[in-house]
Amino acid sequence: MQSSELSVQGQNLIQLYNQYYRDKLIVDRRYQRKLVWTRDEKEKLIDSAINKLPIPLILLAQRKRAGVEIFELIDGLQRLEAFFSFMENKYSYRGEYFDLATTGDTLAKLHAGELTQQQPVMSRETSLAIANYQIPLSIYRDAATSSIDEVFRRINSGGRRLSLHEIRQAGVTGPLADVVRRTSATIRGDGTFAEALTLSEMEKLSISRRDLTYGLDLDRIFWTRHDIIGAEDIRSSGDEEMVLDLVLDAVLDPWPTSGWQNRDVAYGLPRKITSATSEQVSTAITTIGVENLQQRIVAVIELLDEVMLDHGSLGRHMVHLESYERGTQRQFQAVFAALYELVFIDALQPRSMDAIRGVLDNFWGRDLSIPTGGSAWGKDKKATLYPEVKRRLRRAFFKPEPKSAAVQLNSRLLIESYLAGPVNEDPLVELKQGFCVLSDPPVEDVDLFDEVMQTAVGMANWSRDASGFILIGVADKPSAADRLRELFNVSPIEIHGQQVVGTSEQITHLGYDVDSWWRKWQSKIRSAPVDSDFRNDLAHSFSPLICDGKVLWIMKPRSTGKPLSYNQRFFVRMGTSTHEMATDEFLAHVALNF
Repeated sequence: MQSSELSVQGQNLIQLYNQYYRDKLIVDRRYQRKLVWTRDEKEKLIDSAINKLPIPLILLAQRKRAGVEIFELIDGLQRLEAFFSFMENKYSYRGEYFDLATTGDTLAKLHAGELTQQQPVMSRETSLAIANYQIPLSIYRDAATSSIDEVFRRINSGGRRLSLHEIRQAGVTGPLADVVRRTSATIRGDGTFAEALTLSEMEKLSISRRDLTYGLDLDRIFWTRHDIIGAEDIRSSGDEEMVLDLVLDAVLDPWPTSGWQNRDVAYGLPRKITSATSEQVSTAITTIGVENLQQRIVAVIELLDEVMLDHGSLGRHMVHLESYERGTQRQFQAVFAALYELVFIDALQPRSMDAIRGVLDNFWGRDLSIPTGGSAWGKDKKATLYPEVKRRLRRAFFKPEPKSAAVQLNSRLLIESYLAGPVNEDPLVELKQGFCVLSDPPVEDVDLFDEVMQTAVGMANWSRDASGFILIGVADKPSAADRLRELFNVSPIEIHGQQVVGTSEQITHLGYDVDSWWRKWQSKIRSAPVDSDFRNDLAHSFSPLICDGKVLWIMKPRSTGKPLSYNQRFFVRMGTSTHEMATDEFLAHVALNF
């Protein structure tokens, strides 16, 4: 581990809230768990402050991003969010709300209309006692990312504060950890494109029950809504362990044993069993691609959600039982594995949602059972059961002719995760309405390809580890959505304040279908005047996504670890614009960011 300065001090909530107010507190979602505290747990923390009881130390890492000093939360996310959400009147303590006039920052938000004083108001004396509550704070200065990851693992592996999977996942990088983390968050609804968020943005992604007025309702998440995983298990990342099993079933042949030791080995932890190694799993995932695998898994989840639309719980539909204390994880896992193969290996398409729902009705009845005892689910039992599950589901699918390169499954959850957060302010995000100039009649935007490539190179040049995304099919302004409605009779879909308009009408107008347009743009990307490794990776990332019937296109530019030019010109993202730089200016930028 890198040697870094460690200082321990006390700060009151007024000082810490000021850092929060100025967006100086950052959460890295590679290792930080989601916000899961209940209202009762939060109120107990406020009670500790009022009664001047000690709480565990908060650990921050002082770092610099784009030349600006920030503090990354290593330990204490749940506690700080609970304090700050109380100070912002998101919940009460014994029926009373924090007096927003107590601190300068909360008062400023009140005057700006960003906060509303809830009633009844807590006394100024009690509010001030909370605001002045001293929190033990440790600041880890000049820390490298690898050191922060290791500190987080050591903090959380010494006790029982995290679940087995949270410890397994903490601070781990690589294809398996990436796809499990991203896919799980997308299914829950707290997925975002950005890995690092300000603490103030995290509250929107909080996982809570109905007793809190903000965040995501735990009872409405796919897993709980369909009686697959219990709510308390999701709070301890049981859903991520489920996704891990789905990933391993999808990429390994033959299907592996599902058990805690096998999961550990897949993550590179030493266990005395023979199982797929982390290297084997990484190779299998890389062959498919992290993003592609994530899209596939989410697409199957959305297919099952659509199958049961207005027809109740999938778990109760598959298993006609009254009690679901243990959930239906294994039943779901077997059905998922079969559907994944039918759609993505055999390239079949559903006959209808009714057909799939009909097959799944009381699917796990007397003549088809699943092993439920023990902690591990052996590969030999899977080898017998999975093909039979697939055989039964096969009658709800057909082989399309001619075979289409684009799998027509819904990716709305994925689009929602991409558009969550402040995408309009992120330098590594670009939204485009489509491929046509909206004239009358519409014509192909011949400048668009160069603009997109300049933006992609500009994102890759942002920093050594930059990773961006460009989404085509989202109106960049309301007037564009109105114009598309007028020209093509497009009805936009609003997602997180963005107007999703799609591109299929424009592509058809230009004389193409999805597959031929896909091939055209991939060919153009692969012949673009830019570094060959970069353009090949970019071409591979360019693909269509379906959102409630609308066709969007995604492109994910990534830094190659070195500065890039496009057509012998230098581009860098500055704010939300792409800026061309002279050679001297670009070299200065490279010196600071590479």
